[in-house]
Amino acid sequence: MHVYLRDEPVDLEMQEIDAEGLAPEGSELVPVAFRVRGNESPSFRALLPPETVGVLREALQEPVTLGMLAEEPEDPEAEIHAVVGLAVPVGEAQEMEEDESAGEPWRASAGSGEAWRGEEAEEGEPPRTALLAFAPLVRLQRRFPLDFGEELADLLESALAGITRPALEARVDRMLGDL
Repeated sequence: MHVYLRDEPVDLEMQEIDAEGLAPEGSELVPVAFRVRGNESPSFRALLPPETVGVLREALQEPVTLGMLAEEPEDPEAEIHAVVGLAVPVGEAQEMEEDESAGEPWRASAGSGEAWRGEEAEEGEPPRTALLAFAPLVRLQRRFPLDFGEELADLLESALAGITRPALEARVDRMLGDL
């Protein structure tokens, strides 16, 4: 599994969008689009539970650090499936998780998921970071087949610039181009 963290924070805004055709009727999932403030083109789209929308709305009050998580396909011609998320120090991620799971009393008895790690990070080591994933990204054709890290960085930067398309739309265009 590969993780890419963007160095510079991003000023993102989130907006609920029309659910027609995106979520099954009666679904509680909320369709949202994320844009870099000042850019009209969406960077990411997602269907999220209302609780997650609330957590993200609060987190996006200030610029955030973004990251991507993806498995490198063995075939360099294969699609890349990645998830974008907020990169937060582990302590903050645990607080957000506790806020989100207030209605889940079983979590208190589950104990810490970090207990197996043992001691705290030593001095000079980068702080531990959790990625709170919220939006999928797909790249149909690789631009950097020899450098997966560069591929993830380029995919995230392309999305932030608003020059990506929904995966279904891109697949249809690719299929029509093959005819």
